[in-house]
Amino acid sequence: MSTESNHILIYLIVLLNAFSQIMLIWRLKSLGTARFAFMGVAAALPLSLTAMMRILVALGVINGRIADQSHLEHFLTQTMSILLIAGPWLATAAAVMSSRGRKIATASSGTCC
Repeated sequence: MSTESNHILIYLIVLLNAFSQIMLIWRLKSLGTARFAFMGVAAALPLSLTAMMRILVALGVINGRIADQSHLEHFLTQTMSILLIAGPWLATAAAVMSSRGRKIATASSGTCC
C-alpha cells in the first residue's frame, strides 16, 4: 500500500471510531438535550486535533517525517495520535457517567421522607 492510501485508511478508522461513539451517546436517552453536547465533543475532538496537527506540519513547527522529529515533536505526535482514538471514547465515558449521575439524582430525589 502506498503512503497516501495509509493516510486515508487512518482517517477512515478515526472517522468510524468517532461515528460509533456518537451512536453510543445517542442511545443515552436519559441525558435529554445534553447528549448533543457530548456528541459534538466526540465529533469535534478528532477533527480539531487533525486540523491542528496539519497546521503545525504546514507551518514547519513539527517535521512531517516521524524519523526526522525531535523527542519533543515525537512526544507531541504520539499524544495527538492517542487522543485521536481516545477522545471520542472519553466523551462517551463522560456521557455515561453524566447519565448515571442523573439517574441516581432522580432516584434519590423521588425517595425522600
